[in-house]
Amino acid sequence: MCVIFGFPFPWHDPVAQELHRLLYLLFPTPQQATLLAVKAGIDMGVIWQQQAAVFLWKDILDAAATGALTRQLVVIANQHITEQHPNKGFFIDLLDDRNITFTSDMSPKDTNTFLGASDVVSEPEALLYYDDLTISTGQIPTLIMTLSKLAELSSGVCKLTVGFPGMQMAGTGFRIGQKTLLTNWHVLHNPTSGKPADTVAAEFEYEQNADGSLRAGKPICGDAASIVGSQADDWAVIRTVDLLEDAWNVIPLLPATPVEGQPAYIVQHPGGTRKRLGFIRNQISQVTTRFVYYLTDTQPGSSGSPVFDSEGRLIALHRAGGTPQTAIGKPPVKKNEGVHVNQIVSGLHTAGITLI
Repeated sequence: MCVIFGFPFPWHDPVAQELHRLLYLLFPTPQQATLLAVKAGIDMGVIWQQQAAVFLWKDILDAAATGALTRQLVVIANQHITEQHPNKGFFIDLLDDRNITFTSDMSPKDTNTFLGASDVVSEPEALLYYDDLTISTGQIPTLIMTLSKLAELSSGVCKLTVGFPGMQMAGTGFRIGQKTLLTNWHVLHNPTSGKPADTVAAEFEYEQNADGSLRAGKPICGDAASIVGSQADDWAVIRTVDLLEDAWNVIPLLPATPVEGQPAYIVQHPGGTRKRLGFIRNQISQVTTRFVYYLTDTQPGSSGSPVFDSEGRLIALHRAGGTPQTAIGKPPVKKNEGVHVNQIVSGLHTAGITLI
């Protein structure tokens, strides 16, 4: 029996957290949530039904666990999800009592192995990791311009939920064409067998508003059969089944020249969470023909994120690394590796891939 069907509802379990997320994503109004809960036999008389759906679904799941009705709730929800929906497999796996592994760690088998240079931080790189977290006032106009550009481009970044037999994982991707998304090869392939994913769901607008309220993401089904890329350079593209909304900006995939010592900004879904921007202590430490190295904070789940320069130009595809240092005042003990955008542009051209 899957652990999420126990009592109390196991909020510590990533699978349980994903069930909660998908329920308020798929049924985002209090009316929809209440209707499903009533059909499952849950007493809604003791639950405040006018609260935001994200909180309402939490109370519903707690009540379902108390009354041993979680499975019935999943059954009812599954009946309202079409066979073509990208998250259908998750609900089926729950109902089949499969031992689902859900993780945001989309890194290769050896998470410490970089494809290019060593992951050891050199002394010159450590010197780039400034203790001073302030900037000169003369830099403010440039920072405002950069953040404005990144705010615009960030709409094209999405969370990826990738399904394999008995396992789902989360990563990041971004739009580079009308129906084309770019991410890492290792995000879209099974970390054990190397086989392509069975299902891929791209969730746009999975983010938080300025006032702290949560936005209901918009899932788009990816065409798993269209996955193509380079394992050696760790990039891959996938086409979506449906056209993407015009509001989700295409991030231009053009040749660029990253500069050591300049900042690297990363729009990402760290740990599979809502969209965030890495923009502090984010210097580029090294540039090679294939890879770019930088000190920006990332987490598992950030794989496949776009890396931008201060002009808002795409310079790399993030693939490995982590949090350089959590203690202020100490030099970094880690750095990050991204695939140089020029390497990807060349690879797409060689493979004859057009961005449609």
